[in-house]
Amino acid sequence: MILTYLYKEDELNMMGDIIVLSLKDYSFNNGYSFTVDEILKIKSQTNKPIFLTITPLFHDDEFRELIEKLEKLKSLDGFIFQDLGLVSIFQDLDIVSKVIYAPETFITNHIDKEYFMETGINKFLLSREITKEDITMILKYKKDTSYMYCAFGYQMLFYSYRNHLSFFKEKYNLDIDLKNKLNLSIKEETRDEHYKVIEDERGFRIYKDKILNAYTEAKELNIEYIILDRVFITDDMYFDAIKLFKGEISLDKFNDIYKNIPFEKAYLYKEIGLFKENES
Repeated sequence: MILTYLYKEDELNMMGDIIVLSLKDYSFNNGYSFTVDEILKIKSQTNKPIFLTITPLFHDDEFRELIEKLEKLKSLDGFIFQDLGLVSIFQDLDIVSKVIYAPETFITNHIDKEYFMETGINKFLLSREITKEDITMILKYKKDTSYMYCAFGYQMLFYSYRNHLSFFKEKYNLDIDLKNKLNLSIKEETRDEHYKVIEDERGFRIYKDKILNAYTEAKELNIEYIILDRVFITDDMYFDAIKLFKGEISLDKFNDIYKNIPFEKAYLYKEIGLFKENES
């Protein structure tokens, strides 16, 4: 099943198997988010499953209003989250069977999921920082578990609730707006890469400098949910990526269209780790 992010209602017929929506004020602001009423309207306009992404970390004083919204949206088909404080809420709403636990880097082996399965969760996002070999090993011990994997898009490297760009703006007395901008990047003094960054109401995030395209690997691996990230991706490229993963255009055709884009395989064939300088 291919999961794709909807930004506008008129894109409904261009989506993958499952439509992912962001909830206004409770999701990362990666492009467009929807109110509860807008989400229910979209659900009434399509037969495709609707998943809600609520992946930020939350403060205690935010849960009451979030619970009220989830009460109205519990008829949706799936909920993608990472804040473990939401588990008891999902249990109370009797929707824990619909949730996908989606921390960016936690699920790195088949043992990790055993603890969380005791809460009723049986769907997990595989870590973005493990190799194809590791993923293959994890999938050998699936049992009653389903997995999700991000196979396309810019990968998140860092997430903080702190507003780092705002602190930077304040420190240097900058008269510019840095909030909710999708055209910003940062560069370390000793590196050449320019990493994508964004700050919104949910905090600050850093993404890799290149776009992951793991189409071939996604086809080879037996993973139930393949998600195509959309943040920083142009509309044309995103819809072509959807066509690629749906089998409507070939990989050669896609690569020919975007031959000037430096796609990467991220960590699929390269383990990450800390090394001494003479060992790296």
